[in-house]
Amino acid sequence: MPKETFFNLPPEKRAKIEEAAIREFVEYSFESASVNRIVKGSGIPKGSFYQYFEDKKDLYKHIMSLIIAKKMEYLTPVMKNPFDHDFFVIVKEMYETGLNFARDNPDFVVIGNRLRSDPSHALFKEIIEDNIDKSNQVFEQLLTLGIQRGEIRPDIDLGLTAHLISALNVEISEYYQKHIAKKDDYFYDDGVLVTIGKFLDLLKFGIGKA
Repeated sequence: MPKETFFNLPPEKRAKIEEAAIREFVEYSFESASVNRIVKGSGIPKGSFYQYFEDKKDLYKHIMSLIIAKKMEYLTPVMKNPFDHDFFVIVKEMYETGLNFARDNPDFVVIGNRLRSDPSHALFKEIIEDNIDKSNQVFEQLLTLGIQRGEIRPDIDLGLTAHLISALNVEISEYYQKHIAKKDDYFYDDGVLVTIGKFLDLLKFGIGKA
């Protein structure tokens, strides 16, 4: 994470550095991104960059932490208290929250999707894999609760089901973009909600208790 000197900067200067980094990571992969372009875009000396960050990786991980924090702002009341709601309502809210975030923050989506596209990358293991494991654990808890309340079949494989539902949060938006959306971008219209509804019907008939 950034050094204390970065957090001691005036907010507007920190924001300028972060904005330059976001532009760079939208345009280029981590390997191709240039510290020289970032410092030029933010108007700071290159020497100052290393007073704020250990290296490019340190800055990249900071930007990813901003993306995660921003996505957390989109949590609905249902997502903030998931254990109080029907399992299928929670999944619907999760997908809609993710799509709203994608629509409002297309640059963040580009950065995140680029990282997710290469599971062999060391940064994937450091950033994405840990969050996937946490998501899977939450869904295992929710599925267990759903079984206890009679919403979910008791004979499902908890680990496998939790992983698939978590992973499909990304896959369903990519499917919509590639096969249904009229424009090849990261903005979503109400049609994606129809796609989500179809998937939830499939999910419910697959694991919902009759």
